[in-house]
Amino acid sequence: MGRCIHAAECAEGLPDVFDPQRKPWIDPDGARPDRIAVVIHRCPSGALTYERLDGGTEEPIPEENVVRVDEDGPLCLTGDIELKAPDDSLISTETRLTLCRCGHSNNKPFCDNSHKEAGFVDDGSLGQGGVKISPGLSDTIMSVKLNKNGSFLLAGEFRIEGSDGEERRGTRAVLCRCGHSNNKPFCDGTHRAVDFVSE
Repeated sequence: MGRCIHAAECAEGLPDVFDPQRKPWIDPDGARPDRIAVVIHRCPSGALTYERLDGGTEEPIPEENVVRVDEDGPLCLTGDIELKAPDDSLISTETRLTLCRCGHSNNKPFCDNSHKEAGFVDDGSLGQGGVKISPGLSDTIMSVKLNKNGSFLLAGEFRIEGSDGEERRGTRAVLCRCGHSNNKPFCDGTHRAVDFVSE
């Protein structure tokens, strides 16, 4: 299943290139490669990527790992990201991701906009605590491990931003993905009480 959440950054940024009403909906000849690359970098989900065939610069890895908590919406991640399965195997490496935190996505762990239909409500502020600094852990890669039937386990240097602008920096955090924590975006173990199920 695709990862597009219809943020419309592409269509609004370069309608001559990205037009969902047209088939095929992408016309790579509609703008210069550098301009197309800039717009693709705005795609929060990572659904749009590119490979330069003209010798141009590939997508840079962001200098800082950031987790942004969207009001009533997903976790938006940018950085040098490794997405890992519960057994620690690597699923993918990414620079942009939108991860479900409402618990209703049909494409877990990715957001598919199910939070809208489900009526998920959360102001996106940062709950109590939740971010730790582990001595000796200073990895520039942010690992996001899926806890089976549970949370997201973050490890590595990162900054987490609430929708109100509050920021915290750390190297470890456990984030809710069932949608029921009373300390969002951090996990408080409620996934066990609500029988949350996900790989």
